[in-house]
Amino acid sequence: MDCSRRTCSSRRPGPTELRTLLLACCVLPWAAACGHAGERAASGPEAKKDELLCVPSDTGFLRARLKGSIEADLDWAAGVPQCRGGLRPTGDGVRLLFKGPGAKPDEPLLIVIGIGPLRPGESRSQVPVNLTLVQEGAGQFFATQGDDKCAMDEVRQEAIGPTLFRLTGRGYCTQPARAVQGEGAVLMSRFDVEAVVDFGAAMAEPTYAQADR
Repeated sequence: MDCSRRTCSSRRPGPTELRTLLLACCVLPWAAACGHAGERAASGPEAKKDELLCVPSDTGFLRARLKGSIEADLDWAAGVPQCRGGLRPTGDGVRLLFKGPGAKPDEPLLIVIGIGPLRPGESRSQVPVNLTLVQEGAGQFFATQGDDKCAMDEVRQEAIGPTLFRLTGRGYCTQPARAVQGEGAVLMSRFDVEAVVDFGAAMAEPTYAQADR
């Protein structure tokens, strides 16, 4: 569903999507443990399986301004390791994961941007966005809990491999992401992104091949 600066769709993330996000917070290869200090991420074969949630990428960036409970100007580009983007758990768009330094050295930020609906290689304007921010160390979660508060002005995709696409875009939020528990909110009024997105799972589906005929 398209959106304007006044209205977007109102899809809320389902339990599977939220559970995957919480898991990703704790298994990113270069991430500090989230939540309480006594909690640890999985180890052994289970951890290796979970690390598939984040395939490291040599390219990509996030530039954004945060206001509210977190005040920071983000410029995560060269030298800040990132993940490849991938298909949303709901299968209707892409999910981008970014992590980098926040306002406090001991509280890095994890930012997850869900964009959709969006198909492999598709370029569009005014695409709804679901936004989640995790302040590690402090264990704080902020979420728009729906894609009616943020959108991409435009999204462009360029094929760089059989299932890989370079996604670039600029977005905005008209309302903040609010604390999942407790009080507080963070507004990411403008943001620019670039990421490598792997659509392998989506392009392997028979429905994708039929749609392209």
